[in-house]
This record gives sequence, C-alpha cells and structure tokens, in this order.
Amino acid sequence: MSFPVALLSVLTTTTFVASAAPNTIIDIAYMLEGKGEETVVSRSRHPSWHVESESILNEHVALEQAAAVQYRALYAYFRRDSVNLKNTAKFFEESANEEWGHASELMSYQITRGGKVDIKPLDAPVHEFPATDSKSDARVAFESALAMEKKVLDSLLRLHATCGKRVDPSCQDTIDHYVQDQVTAIDHIARHVADLDRVGNDGHAVWEWDNEFEA
Repeated sequence: MSFPVALLSVLTTTTFVASAAPNTIIDIAYMLEGKGEETVVSRSRHPSWHVESESILNEHVALEQAAAVQYRALYAYFRRDSVNLKNTAKFFEESANEEWGHASELMSYQITRGGKVDIKPLDAPVHEFPATDSKSDARVAFESALAMEKKVLDSLLRLHATCGKRVDPSCQDTIDHYVQDQVTAIDHIARHVADLDRVGNDGHAVWEWDNEFEA
C-alpha cells in the first residue's frame, strides 16, 4: 500500500502514546487537519462512519437549520398586526422548533459516531410573502414551505443512499425515522396548499380559514 507524502511524514515523525495511537487511516487523517497540527483523535469512530457520510450529514444539518430560520421568519410575518393570522403563525413557529430540534439531534448523532460537527453559515431567510392576483399570502407561504420540505427530503434520501453504499445500517436506521416524518409533513402541507387554493385570495375567507386551522 502506498501512502501520501504528508501521511508518511506523520507516520515517521509523530510519537504516539500507546493508548492514543491511531487505529485507522481516518484517525491519522484527523491528525493531519488544521495545516498539519495534531488534533484529538476520536476513539469512538468506527471505519463504517465514512468521511462521505460525515460530510453529507453536516450539509443536511445546515439545511435543517436553514429551514428552521425560514420558518421563524414565516412565523414573524404572520404575527404582524398588519397580517394577524395567528394559527398560521403558530404552525410555522412549531415547524421552526421541530426543524431546529432535528438539526440538534443529528449533530448529536454525528458526535456519537466520532465525526466532527461542521456548522455552516446560513443565508438570510425570506421575510415577505406578498399575495398575487390569484393567491393569498398564506398560500404563497405554504407553497414555499412545501418546496422547502421536499428539498429536505431529497437531502435525507441522499444521506440514506450514501450510508447504504457504505454498508452503514446504523446510519440508515437513524435516517429512516426522519424520512418517514418528512413524507408525512409534505403530505400535510400539500393539503394546506389545496385548501388555500379553494379559498382563493379573498381576505375574509383566508381569515376564516386561519380561525379553523389547527397547527
């Protein structure tokens, strides 16, 4: 087996404490991070937690966080005194909390597997959801939420497929739960869009819909 020059340098020049000696190439790669500076080796990491899975999971966590921030912006919009759709606002507030919870749970899973959480910068959310001639602002918002939830599902399926390729049943079992939740969420939001399509852009009708809406 041939090793990269940088890896050979670590192997030949670094003195390892017996109890902390790297057991895999992944461990040694961690010690190469930070421009050659030695970092703490993860002792819980198993070779089944592949660097590709680790990277895609971090990308998905960022997507969950972005969804949470966007839902928080939706909540704030519908709580404005000029909009005042209280139940719609409540729905988006609960959705924000749920997405942020998913991100936190998956970061914990990353740590449990011996991976490194890499928190990504988030883009600013959309703050305005103007109505059109045929759509209320509520319908515009729910259509935006539907597209976002489908994007999250695509990301989960990508992670699930990667874990399958790497023969990692723990990862697949963990992601299965989130995939099913996502499918259910997409169905619920799609039905809200259908309801709002029937309501149209009549302000009073939208207000009545919100009064009967259960988050």
